[in-house]
Amino acid sequence: MKKTTIATLVAAAMTSTTPAFATDVAKELAAMKARIAQLEAQLAAQQATTQKLEQKTEAQAGATPSNGGFAENVSVGGEVTLLAQQVETDGENSVGDVLVDTFELEIAADINENVKVSTLIEYLSADEKLDLAEAYVVIGSEDNPLSFTLGKAAHPLLVGDSAAFTDPIAFDIFDAKEGLAMLSYQNEMIQLDTYVLNNSAEGNEGLDTFGLNFGTTFSNGVSLGAGYVTDVANTAGPFSELGGLTEKIDAWRVNALVEANDLALFAEYIQLGRSNLAGEPSFLHLGAGYGTQILGADGTLFLGYSESDEAEDIDNVAGIDYELPEKRLALGVTRSLGENAEVTAEYVREEAYSDTDSDILNVAVTTTF
Repeated sequence: MKKTTIATLVAAAMTSTTPAFATDVAKELAAMKARIAQLEAQLAAQQATTQKLEQKTEAQAGATPSNGGFAENVSVGGEVTLLAQQVETDGENSVGDVLVDTFELEIAADINENVKVSTLIEYLSADEKLDLAEAYVVIGSEDNPLSFTLGKAAHPLLVGDSAAFTDPIAFDIFDAKEGLAMLSYQNEMIQLDTYVLNNSAEGNEGLDTFGLNFGTTFSNGVSLGAGYVTDVANTAGPFSELGGLTEKIDAWRVNALVEANDLALFAEYIQLGRSNLAGEPSFLHLGAGYGTQILGADGTLFLGYSESDEAEDIDNVAGIDYELPEKRLALGVTRSLGENAEVTAEYVREEAYSDTDSDILNVAVTTTF
């Protein structure tokens, strides 16, 4: 067949099929346009509904500001310390025990941007009872250096900076929490507190015990502080039982803290006024802590020394069932057991006014949550 004949036949075939093909394409395009229009209508309806919901939510938020939910405003934390202890005292039998040394449960809540509430439930092995140790409210905003604290809280006579597990001697009698009203001023460098305490003397309850506290922190890692209270006989721990006193006992404190890289040095001195029964006691505390790696984990080496002077009669008039130490030396190590857990091994040497010495070995596991 000639080429011209073939070309003529192909042209004729294309001419005969083109109208049908064009009709099918037109139908498909029309269907696609209709579907697109339908989807656009649905999208517009969804956007309108979403906008209405957002406007409604904004209106409700403007009418009733939200302070957040429970998880946002309330925090719960605590500490549990388990202690294995062995005590050797001159002229006495060796004593050992495994016990719950401390249990603390703290619940704090941000009521609003100006009011915060904090409570502390505490169990101490020495007291063998569960106690509401603290319950107070703090009024003040974050951008205001002034705040007001009202309730049962630890009054700031002692600072007690220490890296050791065993507290300084002064805490044997001064770790007191009382009802107080305290006005505070704080900025990046200065802390200033003035407060009034409950007078817990029997038959003489009232708010007539006053205190001052001052602290300052410098950029070179040095912190200094001082404090004063007009009467510790009716407010501080066992001193509240000093029924035979005929006058008030005031007290003052000076303290210092130096931090340089991984090393921290502590010093604190407390002096009590003279009384008719307890002399003129004083307390000194010195300590050091050094952060380092211990067996592949974060840890601290620590040393603490504390002593009391003219305090041999305090245990008699204050109703303490043991002799208050004259000197206490504590040294040991703390090693991390992972997040929120650590173990401490500590040796303590105590010297009493009666020349009776004690050697104490403590192994404690402390967890926080």
